[in-house]
This record gives sequence, structure tokens and C-alpha cells, in this order.
Amino acid sequence: MTNSRNIIRTSIVIAAIITYIAASYSCANTSKGPTGGPKDTIPPVVVGIAPEMPMTSFPVEKGKVAITFNEYVQLKNQYQEVLLSPPSKKRPVAKIKKKSVVVTFEDTLKPDQTYTLLFGQAISDVNEGNPFYNYAVTFSTGESIDSMIISGTVMDYATLLPQKGMVVCLYRNPTDSCLINTLPDAVARTDDWGYFCVRGLKGVPYYLFALEDKNNNQLYDRGGEKAGFCDSVITPSVVARNGMPQIQMMDMKDTLACLSRPSQTDIYIFKENLSNQYIESSGRISERECYIKFRSPEPQIDTFRIKGVFDDRIIRQFDSDGDSLSFWINDQRPVDDTLFLRINYMKTDSTGNLVPSGENIKLVKPFDKSTIKDKDKTDPNKSGLTNDYLQNLGNTRNDRKDPFGNNNRKDGKGEVAKTDNMKKEERKDLLKMKLSVDGKTVENRGIELEFPTPLIEAHIDSIAFTSKTPRGIVSDVKFRLVKDSLNMLKYTIKSEEPYKVGNEYKIFIKTATFKDINSFTNDSTFRTFSLPTDDKLSSITLDIKGAGGEEYIVELVNEKRDKVFLKHEITSDCSLVFPYLNAGVYSFRITQDVNRNGKLDVGDIVKRIPPEKARLFKFPDGKVIINLKEQTDLTQDVDLKKLFE
Repeated sequence: MTNSRNIIRTSIVIAAIITYIAASYSCANTSKGPTGGPKDTIPPVVVGIAPEMPMTSFPVEKGKVAITFNEYVQLKNQYQEVLLSPPSKKRPVAKIKKKSVVVTFEDTLKPDQTYTLLFGQAISDVNEGNPFYNYAVTFSTGESIDSMIISGTVMDYATLLPQKGMVVCLYRNPTDSCLINTLPDAVARTDDWGYFCVRGLKGVPYYLFALEDKNNNQLYDRGGEKAGFCDSVITPSVVARNGMPQIQMMDMKDTLACLSRPSQTDIYIFKENLSNQYIESSGRISERECYIKFRSPEPQIDTFRIKGVFDDRIIRQFDSDGDSLSFWINDQRPVDDTLFLRINYMKTDSTGNLVPSGENIKLVKPFDKSTIKDKDKTDPNKSGLTNDYLQNLGNTRNDRKDPFGNNNRKDGKGEVAKTDNMKKEERKDLLKMKLSVDGKTVENRGIELEFPTPLIEAHIDSIAFTSKTPRGIVSDVKFRLVKDSLNMLKYTIKSEEPYKVGNEYKIFIKTATFKDINSFTNDSTFRTFSLPTDDKLSSITLDIKGAGGEEYIVELVNEKRDKVFLKHEITSDCSLVFPYLNAGVYSFRITQDVNRNGKLDVGDIVKRIPPEKARLFKFPDGKVIINLKEQTDLTQDVDLKKLFE
């Protein structure tokens, strides 16, 4: 009986083995191979560290730290990502040894000093590249470890977007040029969310800076990098403890967790205006228009003289950046082919100081191709070099005018045949004018006019502005022509009465309404427009208080803050309406315009002059963006004092 059972068992085992072999062979011959299981998304895990924690009495020379993982790892961008705080002249060297990352120190460390070794995003596993974010090791060359921390966020001063990869530098006793010449007392690098946490600090006051550090020297290269600083001195009050969100390793894709981390301060970075001042270039664009390009904005000009031209005949204007000066000669008499300009201004000398300087600049009238004449039409080689030929150099063959007259083909009656390519010749004294109007923004921006040169005449009575009701009743609209306070080439036509939905508006500008310094005049033109009537559009109204007579710029912008939909400049409490909005994502950026120049100005790092403040309005849910739905009308209260406190 026992033998029978053994035989049966043996038979079953043999059958199972045969089945397994057959199944394996079958799988090996399928057209699609095995999937290999789910993708590994788990980052590496630390299984050991040497020396053991806590690391005290760490050697000041030839010390090393070894971090061992549960799998093979790799290093990426280690020269940029791996930081030692406080930094040394020679950067630490990280290498892979089997499943470990080994860091050695090429420089002698300071005695009785707490150090933090920051790995940023340098470590990831070999197989799937899963990142091991923001790992840090703190050790001390003394007998105790300083455990205070400071956390915060670095943002761009204009877009207010978080800045990744910025180096945050802390100084205990800063000088005016410390960021340029002296390594910091502590450093950290911002993550994907612009967040930083500086570790290993003492309970003493620190000055905080942030810099772009393009060349990884942990010093500020003025003029070539963005930088910023904290307005106030910070004394650490938080002690690092295990599990704290400030020092916890975060998955950068976990938006909620990353944004919920405590932030003690914000640092706004900007690119300084270069301090060296001199004339980079100059030139003459036309008979009456010239320019000077300075190296830095807002040059200090003492005298500006053009030989033979009265001062009151010179019109000057800087561009929006403040470093390029355009000037025109407003004189109807012929202007010399060569102008001699004498300018006295404050120029940077070899020591870096601004000193009085004078320069003579020769401005030659541009070559006028229209003066070329075809002197010998009998010579085919010469007759080809007509003015028409020269003006058409660079055009495609089909677009060029035939210098020999072949384009003017005659019909059978000896008449010049009209073709689609024949265009009305543009008059030489035409003042080109850009007329822009949009029904969605006309209530805010008005009807915009832009000219290439300054005007000397504007006949407002030659402008017809009319409104037509749905019943066809036409009436005049009262308006005023407003010159832009910052750009003399721009004007705005503003209605003095409210626009009405359903009415059709027409702006008509007659010929010679405007005349510029060249005595050029405009052609007639018109535009028609109406206010939007789409019932899917939405609106947002801001009830603003706390202005206190100061000037603020209120802008409706997109999520990236690189596009402005509507803009208001205010000096008092008011209600601002942002109408006719499509469904989408928006933010409100509000700027404290201290010098009332209509733009956001940068500061000075060395002198610790902060940039003008721009802040994002937070909606009731605490977010700075709103996903506006269709057919929505919102009203929000804005307290400017609270926003800028």
C-alpha cells in the first residue's frame, strides 16, 4: 500500500515538472515577452552612514563621509548640486563606490565648526533614475552640533514665481562687498519650489542673500547674475528635529506637501543695473533723428549741445529701460549732413567712480539711395543699377521690380496692362500711424495711437468719433486726446462718456490730422468696434482700500505673469472692474510704485536698496491664482496696507 502511494506521488511530481517545462517553453516562444512587473518608482534607501551619527569631532583634514544605499546609485550634476555649508575654497568631491556615495574634503575644515553637506538632486538610482531629493548630512569638527535653522522662499521680483537652483548665502557680519568677495557663513540651495532651509546655525543674527551663481563660485558676479536680499536681519528661533517638514525629504511632485512647508522669509531676486557708465554707441537714423546708447540706465547728463542747433529745437526722450536716448531736431530748415554733438555727463573711471566727462560725437546723415541716378541708360550694365534695383535687393525674384521695365507689359492696344501686383506708390511725406482699439479693453486702454516721430501739430477737430445705436441713430462721442506721460510718441483717445453695450462705435481720422517734425502727415484711416456681448464672459471687481495717496499699479496677469491683460494706476481707494474675461487662470499683481514712473524698478545689492515691491493678491482660498469659470462675476476686497506689510 505504501509503495503504491509513493508511485502515485512520484507520478504527480513528474507530471507537474513536465507541465512546468511545457509552460515555460510556451512562454519563451510567445510573440510578446514578459512585462517584468510594475515599474520601480521607489527612490534609494540609506542603509548605513559612516562615521555614525551624530558626527562630532570630525577631522579637519582628510575627512570623508560614506553613505550606503540599498541599491546602486548614480551622481548627476554633482559639481552644482553638492554643497558644503559653510563653503570652503575647494569644493568637496563626491564619488560612487559600489552602492555608496563617498565624499572627501580637499580643503582644511575650520575647527569647532558645524557643517552641513547638501546633495540637492545629485543622487538617483541607476535602474530607473528615481531621485533621492535634498538629502543632507550635518557634522561638526567640535564636540557639539549647532542645530538652528532658517527657512524661506526665493522668488523673482517681477513675476513672483519661485526660483529653482538659487544659492542662499548667510553672513553674520557683512560688509558692503561681502557677497562679491567673501564666502558666506552658511549656504543652501533652493529646490523646484524656490524653497530653502539653511541648517547648522547658531542662535545669532544673520543677513540673508540669494544669488543665481551661474559659475558655481558661491560669490556674486555683479551685472551678470540675479541676486536679492532679505530686508531684515533674522535670528534663528527654530531647532531642527526629525520629521520636521522644513528638513524632511520631499517629493517635488507632491505640490500640497511642498507648498505647506513653513517659510520664515521671502527673498526677491533681480538683475541689477550695471554700475559702470559710459556711451556704448551712437548714430543717426534719419535726417532729424539720432540716438545715444549708454551702458547703464539713468545717466547723469550735465550739458547736451548740437553745433548750430538751438536747445529749444531739440526733443529728447529715454526709452523705457532708461539707457537709450533718442533725440530729434524740430527745425523745418535743412539739417546739415554732419552734426557735431558735445555731451558732458558722469562717466565711470578706471577706479569705478563716476567723474565728470565730456565727449564729442559726430553724427553723419544716413546714405539716401534715392539720390542715385541712372546716368547712362544706354549701357545695359549701368542701366540695371537704378534706384528701383537697389531698393529691391534682398527681395525674392517674384517680388522684385524689373529694372528694365519688363513688369510693365503692354496689351495689344499699346496700353500698360493692369496687374494684381501693381500697387499705389506710397507718398514720400507719409506719416505712418498705428491705430489700435479692442472692444474688450477700450474702456481701460482707450483708442491707442503711435507715431514714429514726435508731432508738431494735432488737429483734434479732424477726428470724428461716433456711436450708432441698434436702431441706427448716430451721435457724436465726446472725447479727449491724451499724450502718454512716459512716451511722447504715444497718444490715447479717451471717451468722456460711458460706452454702451449694443452700440457700434467708429473712429475716423482725416488726412493731415497729424504732422510730425519732418512735416510728414498721416493718411486717413478708421476703425469700428463694439463692446462684447458674449454672455459667457466673466468679470472681476476689486474693491481697493488702504492706498493712502501712494501710487499703485494693479495688473491682471496670466499664471506665468508674463502677459498683462489689463492695467490700472491708482492713488486712492476705488473699485476697479476687469470686464469681458474669458474663462481661464488669472492672477492680480499689485506694484507699489514709489517713484511714480509707471514701472517696477530694481534695487542695488551692494547698497542694500531693495527693488520696488510687487505682490500677488491672495484670494479667499489662500491661493494667488483663480480658475475663473464662464458667466462668473466676482467681487474681492483688497487691503493694500495688509498686502504690503
